Amino acid sequence: MTRTVIISHSHPALRYGGGEVAAYRQFQHLLGLGEDAYFVGSTIGPEDGARYFGPAQRVLSFSERDFCLRGMGMDAFVMEHPRIETEDWLLDFLLALEGDVYHFHHFWNIGAGTLRRLRAARPQAQMICTLHEMTAICANHGQMVKTSGELCHAASEVACAACLGRAPAEFMLRRARMTEMLDLFDVLLSPSQFMADRFQVWGTAPGRVGVIENGLDHLDPPPVQTAASLALRSRRFAFFGQATPTKGLDVLIRAATIIDQQMRLQAAAPVIPVPRAGSKSGARNAAPVQPGPAAPISLEIYGVTAKGFATLWPDLTPPEWVRFRGRYRPQDCIAIMQRFGWIVIPSVWWENSPVVIQEARAAGTPMIASDIGGMSEKTAGWGVQFPVGDPDALAAAILSVQDRPEVLADHIARIEPPLDMAGFTEEWRAACAV
Repeated sequence: MTRTVIISHSHPALRYGGGEVAAYRQFQHLLGLGEDAYFVGSTIGPEDGARYFGPAQRVLSFSERDFCLRGMGMDAFVMEHPRIETEDWLLDFLLALEGDVYHFHHFWNIGAGTLRRLRAARPQAQMICTLHEMTAICANHGQMVKTSGELCHAASEVACAACLGRAPAEFMLRRARMTEMLDLFDVLLSPSQFMADRFQVWGTAPGRVGVIENGLDHLDPPPVQTAASLALRSRRFAFFGQATPTKGLDVLIRAATIIDQQMRLQAAAPVIPVPRAGSKSGARNAAPVQPGPAAPISLEIYGVTAKGFATLWPDLTPPEWVRFRGRYRPQDCIAIMQRFGWIVIPSVWWENSPVVIQEARAAGTPMIASDIGGMSEKTAGWGVQFPVGDPDALAAAILSVQDRPEVLADHIARIEPPLDMAGFTEEWRAACAV
């Protein structure tokens, strides 16, 4: 039986990121099929290692097939471990598993040297890599966002040098090194066409990066909506994500503040006298017409606490109708999403294939999304898109669907279920000849 080793740059038990989750779901599905599979995750670095490991501990064993290794930190620019002992130990661990297939979800915390030596030590094994970010292209955390905060549309030695304050020659060498590292893999995959296109523009051969959407095991089809449930959901919005600057939560809260200001202005609008029908005396017989309270609206933030938000954006005060719900269990996500009419994904970087989009599709809940990268690709046809980073445009997008159940029903009808794990595995076997 073929032995498959799934490797990720972290473990979802410690950090619930999209790449880790996709890797772990693949591992669990293979195990469920009775396959010979192992999972190897690594912590983000020394700062996390101290939280989860004992002073001399190097491995967490969740089962005899499920491990998390203690990350010791690495140089992100050259994608290498600073100590050869770290690379030696990691290589020995991977070799001891005697994989016929090594499928890497990212190469952060693994390192180019580790990959090169693994390839040499097991030339008969198949090596696969799923690209979850643009780390090989962009030395700024793989996000192709300039240090000024602007979106970057293409990498070049001169532009990257100006952005990160290093010599252009260093980026020439880095590009050669990253190209050599990617060439070690038999198969390169991407969960989005956007990411595959970016790598082709950067220099990978056309067709070198195959596209397979991440798989998702989800619940039964969403329940049929009644008029009452649609009316309620059409006033409810939610965010699911982390408190990091690139997730755009500040954009969403600024949009909520704009909406709140409009609601207050509407509530404070003066009474407008309207003459009664048939009246000839004008204002004396006018009937007062109130503008009426704005329709109820709520915004709930999952994955972030009020304290966590305030730490990043101390000058922003969310409106009272915004509620921070903090962490949630991943297995509860889809059921929670079904309570809302719209999920907002306001990220200010390109994103690749956010798991929250797949979960929203499984929940049958439309999205309001930034109009770039994988967000634009993955929500086309069933979501509402707005110009990235523009809180005024986001506020307008929210108000355009708020309290409009007929619009919500129309968008729900356009949603197609995400690729399930059985479908993913079938496509994966075909693309990788596993």
